[in-house]
Amino acid sequence: MFDTHVDTAYVWVAVGVVSVAVLGVVTQLPASAPPDAAAAATTIDEVATGPPGSVATRDLHAAEWSLTGRQLGLRASGGTAHETLLQPVVPAVDEALAAVLDGERPSAAFGSPGAFRRATERAATDGDQWRPAPDRLTARHVAWGGVDVTLVG
Repeated sequence: MFDTHVDTAYVWVAVGVVSVAVLGVVTQLPASAPPDAAAAATTIDEVATGPPGSVATRDLHAAEWSLTGRQLGLRASGGTAHETLLQPVVPAVDEALAAVLDGERPSAAFGSPGAFRRATERAATDGDQWRPAPDRLTARHVAWGGVDVTLVG
């Protein structure tokens, strides 16, 4: 009646191994959800498809972001999220583009439409790297001298 069954030891070892495995999985789960790239992409798309002069802002809850043509990426401690945009956009990575994004007229920030076009082309090819994300994402649709772009920063 008080005999030890041989199978009991195997069951206890199996339960111990499963418990350690479950603990390992639980400790590797992220503490928060990935950033909401879909909401940010929707905001950008609304401005990009709107008339020139359209502007919108949205709070971002991400540590880093990348913007390449039609691809938006957001990264935080909870993971990374990517969304495809409807139209190509340009990250406002230099000081003059950031000023236009903040509401300054392109003619005040750039000497000519050609200079504005070159700055947007440089920024469009420069946006494939991860950068610190702003607290607030701003998108502005700008048209000047034949250049029609949506700046994001």
